[in-house]
Amino acid sequence: MPALAETHHVIALDLRGAGWSDVPEGTEAYDKRVIADEVARAIEVLGLDRPVLVGHDWGAWTSLLVASRHQGVVRGVVAAAIVAPWEDVPWYQMWRFAYQPIAGGPGGALLHRRAGQVLLKTIFRAGASRRFRWERGVREEYLARFRDPARARAGQSMYRAFLLKEIPQLGRGYARRVDDVPLLFLPGTGDLVLAPALVRRAEGPPNVTVTEISGTGHWIPEERPAELVGHVRDFLRQL
Repeated sequence: MPALAETHHVIALDLRGAGWSDVPEGTEAYDKRVIADEVARAIEVLGLDRPVLVGHDWGAWTSLLVASRHQGVVRGVVAAAIVAPWEDVPWYQMWRFAYQPIAGGPGGALLHRRAGQVLLKTIFRAGASRRFRWERGVREEYLARFRDPARARAGQSMYRAFLLKEIPQLGRGYARRVDDVPLLFLPGTGDLVLAPALVRRAEGPPNVTVTEISGTGHWIPEERPAELVGHVRDFLRQL
């Protein structure tokens, strides 16, 4: 973000329940469509003129939903390590998401904050490329937020809402295909969950570009920050 802020106006939003945002109770509040509508409202309140949204994982999924649900609000989307919410995932690829029922299940909140936070630490480690090592201070910044019981419940609810309310509607009108603004998908070649083969299912329309980030896993912003900034700047120049 500091690198992009040298040349552009950068606003960083904590998604509901994450970072230093509010943490409302209830699964409904963490439906990504609800969060996307909230982001669109933030764009309106801040008086932004069709910003470009840049997101990773849930942030990228939410950014794509903003473009899908609110035509004319954004100028484009850069989506790192995520699939398109209007594309289905083949049943034989569902094994990649086996961790989600654990994170969103009855003990999900407890696992986010207790037991040595082994769930989050395992996800951090398994999602990274073989050579990448998290800086202790950076990883601790994420872990510390989830030691708050309310934020741990929010983390659980992000997955629970997805499992109970969103996945059943994928491919059944969950999201409109975005064809009116440019989209750049950036999958990591070593991402075990959001693999490039799944991300490339969005290819075809002329507004969609998929560029693989080689030698990286799921944590593209942490593993390849300079390369990510380069892709974002190229995308902005093309606009």
